[in-house]
Amino acid sequence: MNSPDQHRSLKLTIPQSSRSPGLMLFPRDGGCVLYDPIEGNIQTNLGDFPGCRFLANSGNWLLVLDSGSNLYIIDVFSKETIPLPSLESIESADCIVKRVGDREFIRDESGAIYKDLSADVVRGLLWVSESGKEYVVLWLFDLPGHSYMSFCKNGDSHYTDIPLVFDDYAFHKDDGLSDMVLCGTRLYVSTSRRFVRVFDLSGPQGFFKDITGQIPFPMLSHHDYAYDSSIAVTTSSGEVLLVESDPSSRTWFRLYKKDPDVEDPDHACHTVTEVHSLGGEALLLDLGFAVPANKALGIEPDSIYFTRHFRPCHCSPRDLDICVYNLATKTLHRYHNLNKMDLMDARWFLPSGN
Repeated sequence: MNSPDQHRSLKLTIPQSSRSPGLMLFPRDGGCVLYDPIEGNIQTNLGDFPGCRFLANSGNWLLVLDSGSNLYIIDVFSKETIPLPSLESIESADCIVKRVGDREFIRDESGAIYKDLSADVVRGLLWVSESGKEYVVLWLFDLPGHSYMSFCKNGDSHYTDIPLVFDDYAFHKDDGLSDMVLCGTRLYVSTSRRFVRVFDLSGPQGFFKDITGQIPFPMLSHHDYAYDSSIAVTTSSGEVLLVESDPSSRTWFRLYKKDPDVEDPDHACHTVTEVHSLGGEALLLDLGFAVPANKALGIEPDSIYFTRHFRPCHCSPRDLDICVYNLATKTLHRYHNLNKMDLMDARWFLPSGN
């Protein structure tokens, strides 16, 4: 799916970290604490953040939506804060977003009025460079059938819309959203029919380009709608992976890659082949990409670091289950000492080098 040039660009944007992964924990009574999974203890309180929702993380940075529905990103260690454009600051030829309260919005798309849009259903993605000087923020109202997502980069004064629904039937396989991964300025979108689209978000304000190629490829397994599924991106090959798990007991994970022998993917019901190794990498599924493993730092090879399944546009609650699954041994390690904490959310993260 990725050309050699695209893959080289991808490897530059995904952190090649030599630091140990940690856990950011978000207790239900507020705040954010840092948990060391190797030592098994809470290291420090990262802040109180009253009335805030945490939408995404990248390195030391969090994407935060405050009680007044204002977005900002913050380095939880240095406390450097970068305010972002308001949610209604969208540059679009056929769309207007209006705030009708602290947490309510209306979106007018060429006369089609979407009401009852609440800040409670805003979902986002974040990427921040190792230097902390560049960033990409993406957000959407996480509701079934919503037709746009919006993004901005460092220096932008407003958001730019990326359409998710098309009037032309020939593009219906590109409609909708089932999952998304942000790797630097590259956005991977799995559509409602599981076709993978790739967008380049680099360049001047308002720029984005679909670089998928002429034939988007669907990531479909025999069990696609029976199990939880996500997409992820590897650093070793730049491939898009399909990740499945059993939602009832969460005792296993399966990985799939594109099956090159599928001749007619548009009409196939099974387009992937199972893989049993990440090639010496570890997959941080919260972030959607793999990183080089390092046993000395506690980054186990061929392992999947997981906290919750939360697919967009499904209106389902976060299914919190903090664990690490080893593909080689097919064993799963859970952090049972966290069960006593009343957690609202948790996220694996890799500390930044800045």
